[in-house]
Amino acid sequence: MIDIEAIKRKLLVKYAPFGSVVANVGFKEEDSVPTAGTDGKTIYYNSKFVESLTEKETTFLFAHEICHIAFDHIYRSEGKDGKIWNIATDAVINAMLKKDKLPLMKGGVDREDGNYLSAEELYEKLLKEQKQENQNSNQDESEHNDKSQEKSNQNSSNTQGDGQASDKMEDKQESSEGSSKEEQQDKDQDVGHDTHEMWKKAVKERQEERKKSQENDKGEENPSTNKTEPINEQEVFKQLQIERKKQLEELRKSIVKESHTPGAMSNGEVREVNEIGVSKPLIDWRRLLKEAIKFDVDWTYQNASVEDGVVTPYLEELPKPETEIVLDTSGSIDENLLRNFLRECKNILQNSKVKVGCFDTRFYGFTEIRSIEDIDRLTFQGGGGTNFDVAVSAFTKRVENKIIFTDGEASMPSMSLDAVWVVFGSRKIAPPGGKVIPIDEEALENLSYDTSSKHRR
Repeated sequence: MIDIEAIKRKLLVKYAPFGSVVANVGFKEEDSVPTAGTDGKTIYYNSKFVESLTEKETTFLFAHEICHIAFDHIYRSEGKDGKIWNIATDAVINAMLKKDKLPLMKGGVDREDGNYLSAEELYEKLLKEQKQENQNSNQDESEHNDKSQEKSNQNSSNTQGDGQASDKMEDKQESSEGSSKEEQQDKDQDVGHDTHEMWKKAVKERQEERKKSQENDKGEENPSTNKTEPINEQEVFKQLQIERKKQLEELRKSIVKESHTPGAMSNGEVREVNEIGVSKPLIDWRRLLKEAIKFDVDWTYQNASVEDGVVTPYLEELPKPETEIVLDTSGSIDENLLRNFLRECKNILQNSKVKVGCFDTRFYGFTEIRSIEDIDRLTFQGGGGTNFDVAVSAFTKRVENKIIFTDGEASMPSMSLDAVWVVFGSRKIAPPGGKVIPIDEEALENLSYDTSSKHRR
């Protein structure tokens, strides 16, 4: 089942300036819609199609429809060639969503000029291109018709009777098919991955509202029903990115402030993280751990086999080395961030034996992890301040791989340690003796998503 509320929360985080659109638009399952579409008031979607998508593809699909509404593309289509306007608006939106590192839907419009032109500018460009194509096509057709005209004149005298009967049949066919032609034309105008079939009806309703309003106001125009003004999507999107960065920074600062308000006190609060799920590795752990991990094999006669008097030694793989992982569970680490830590722990488990422990200003001990299910059942303590000296001191000396997951929000440890520090967020750290792997802003945005819905990666 599609969790629409979770999708709306994702959209509100990623596209907060469009919050009023996300909050007020309706979402409705509609099997007759191949993928998704909107009439400006409701977003219709095919549930089977949506269920086949990844998390980011689902975000792309609904963000695309939200942008059509937010940019008023439906009502700005009035008086325009429907198909060309559809191409122009899809190209601009898709270019923006690709800049946000969302995957382009299969069949979606993908044009380089969507990166720097507004929908109106691209529409005018496409009109000129079509006009030139039509002129070239008409010229070719004219030459072809001149050559075939003589041949058709020779046969005209033999087909006059048949022509009269044909005219009658065509009249009947036109009357029977007239009602469906308009619907077919609307469908033929669809381009890209979504349907724009509902736009024409929405525009007609707006025109009727305008007409009624003018009649009620004795011919005076009502500003609320006037034609909409052009919007420069590129400028809006730039402003959206600026505002989102500010919001992320404010969120980060507020979390850090709250986590450090109690001082260096530990909290010890027990937390459970549900619906952890799995994901593709953010880091190539096989390559990263390869320096310390040697998957050596050795010939042993302990389990040797004997066949025809010949003793065959057994090729035995040496045990996997151990990796100790320390998770920052201080007050600045929310449930979504911790969930992403744990997904990476699952990926590390594919390459090494794993022990996991958590810390704030205290270390709460290691738990041996034997399976993915062990990670799903983990409980966590923390919630206080952050002390990286505690984290560094937690590792045992003999362990081959030491990994710390954190947001980096604390003073660096005084002790040097050869560990891998995986830092989520914009904080830049330089721990003594450690190797830092930063997780960029895109990952930080994804961490803010509500991930309670089932993952389909």
